[in-house]
Amino acid sequence: MDREARQYWKVQRRQMLRRDRQRRGGFGTGDMLLTKVLIGLMVLSFLLERFVPGLLAPLTSGLAGLALSFLLSALSPGSFLGLLFAGVFLWIVGSQLEVLTTWWQYLVIFFASGIVGSWASNTLGAGLVGGTYASFGLAGAYVMAMANRRLEGMAQWAIVLLAIDVVLSGFQPALLAGMLAAFFTGLIVARLSRI
Repeated sequence: MDREARQYWKVQRRQMLRRDRQRRGGFGTGDMLLTKVLIGLMVLSFLLERFVPGLLAPLTSGLAGLALSFLLSALSPGSFLGLLFAGVFLWIVGSQLEVLTTWWQYLVIFFASGIVGSWASNTLGAGLVGGTYASFGLAGAYVMAMANRRLEGMAQWAIVLLAIDVVLSGFQPALLAGMLAAFFTGLIVARLSRI
């Protein structure tokens, strides 16, 4: 490259780095801050669910309680194994997606996917457990983001992880419905918010 071309690309790189710093400003600034907070909330939800289950019962009664139940279900992994898989999956996929989104997009994808996945599995009788489903929603958003960037190879490993989770679920219809609903919710939200 000649000197002018090197100078041009140096300026382009500086502008790109400045845009990235501005875009990630605000609450989500930091190394995977939202992903770490969400994993911490999932652990807290699991501990409350196991050791003090009566604590949340008064809050989740009535019509407003139903809405709160669905919101809390996005954080509830259901079991220790669910917490382990959801946490690892959230760490792997969520950390990658957090870099590509703003903090509010990330949270909308997470909670919308968890709520829709929980609703779908609850409709088929599995109960309100959405923490694992929220991770599938993040995977759907990640696949959409990689498809928009024409990086199909990067999206394929997320699909392989999803396939492993599907096999580990034992092909239970209620769980599969929640996983699919959450995945496509994340895909659609990512598409609408143009990630």
